[in-house]
Amino acid sequence: MSAELRPGAAKRGGRVTGTQDDALSEFLRDNTQYATREEFWQAVQQSIKDRLGLERYSIWFRQTELMGGDSGRLVVGVPNVIIQQFLTMRYASAVADAVGDLLGRPMEVGFDVAPRLFRQMRAQRRAELLEDEAGAGRLVAPRGLHLQPPPGWSFDRLIVTRSNRLPFAAAKELAGQETPRFHFLYVCGQYGLGKTSLLRAMFALARGPERGLEPMYISAEQWCNEYYHAIQNRRTHAFRSRYRSCDLLLLDDVQFVEGKSGGQTELLHTVKHILGKGGRVALSGTPHPEELQDIHPALRALLQRAFPAVLVVPQEDESLEIVKELARRRGLAATEEVLRLIARTYAQSFTRLESAICCLTLYAGVEGSGRLRLPQALEALAALQPLMERPVGLVQVKEAVAEVLSVRAEQLTGRSRSRSVCRARQTAMYLARKLTGASLTEIGRLFGGLTHSTVKHAVDKIASESSRDPQLAALLQRLQTKLGGS
Repeated sequence: MSAELRPGAAKRGGRVTGTQDDALSEFLRDNTQYATREEFWQAVQQSIKDRLGLERYSIWFRQTELMGGDSGRLVVGVPNVIIQQFLTMRYASAVADAVGDLLGRPMEVGFDVAPRLFRQMRAQRRAELLEDEAGAGRLVAPRGLHLQPPPGWSFDRLIVTRSNRLPFAAAKELAGQETPRFHFLYVCGQYGLGKTSLLRAMFALARGPERGLEPMYISAEQWCNEYYHAIQNRRTHAFRSRYRSCDLLLLDDVQFVEGKSGGQTELLHTVKHILGKGGRVALSGTPHPEELQDIHPALRALLQRAFPAVLVVPQEDESLEIVKELARRRGLAATEEVLRLIARTYAQSFTRLESAICCLTLYAGVEGSGRLRLPQALEALAALQPLMERPVGLVQVKEAVAEVLSVRAEQLTGRSRSRSVCRARQTAMYLARKLTGASLTEIGRLFGGLTHSTVKHAVDKIASESSRDPQLAALLQRLQTKLGGS
């Protein structure tokens, strides 16, 4: 382990020395706008956070520090050798790009174990071990898991159409029967068709008094985050014990593990372990297993063994039945003409059907009208209607953003890391998600082969900033108007 950095510290084993530390401070003063190393490191951390997203930053870079360096190389301190090796393999180039953008020149980046951070993590680990011993035999539920499911997590709340009877029946059999005919289910279908609702209903049924199973429900994003936290804190044994001991594992949005080799490997072995001991597994994802990108062949082969339950867009007559049932549940009184309009216009997504019904219910409540008629419905749905009548394509979004923000369209789909292009790319991804209905994976493929999580971070970031920045909000409105989505 390297020595603490201090003025005049000797060089040990080729690692950072006090002389290098002084050289870095001198370089920053003479060649950059940053007056101190601390100010520069804060800027680097913010740039890393913007590139990788808040969650990934929190997992891997929250416990880091700038150890030192010189005019050609920076050394980032980390808590232990495992994190050092992982960051060197996965994120060295991303950190180097972040530093290069701030300095306007290439800079080599390396990682080393920082004594202070090592001692801090060791003390934290000891405290956690004492806590584990004190709570031995007590099941600790993962964050976000409801031990008692909310009332809405029920098969009784689902609306079953003729087209989707098979996924419904398969999910109910796996969660509710004592001896199901299969133990592994994969629910797939485009966004808005009810995959999450189906998995939550399975959780409620399996945990009910009739079955009394011990199910675990978690999103794939949360799965990966918890797993990487466990690695960082040396708690992988506790992580595996928690999930491999359950009777039914329910994992939502499995496409989030694309490109995450560690999370994929752990999921592969966990599913095999649960099935091997006679347990049950149900996964959901937007793509079919064969359409998943950047996934380990062994995991893909395992997913292909699952019983396929494909949710499809309901037929128009089925959509009308859904609309009537939703209207009944919401207490909306509307003419048959209005209900048929909703079914015909928003049939591609159960979520959009529900949004339209909510919109009309609110309008009827404000207006105090009785039975809602077509002219009133058209007025109420004016904010939703243009997007359905004039669909916008991904290419249109890319070209409009490139024109308005004065960048080349090919830069948006390339690998440029300049600040202006990155900002334009994030804006384009936000609008693509909002206006086109394309999945995060589809958007990522267009804009340079980005991962699902990277696109989600960009969309969330622009959405959050636009609520606080009037200029950004005005720009987004201008672009939406240009695309016909105002």
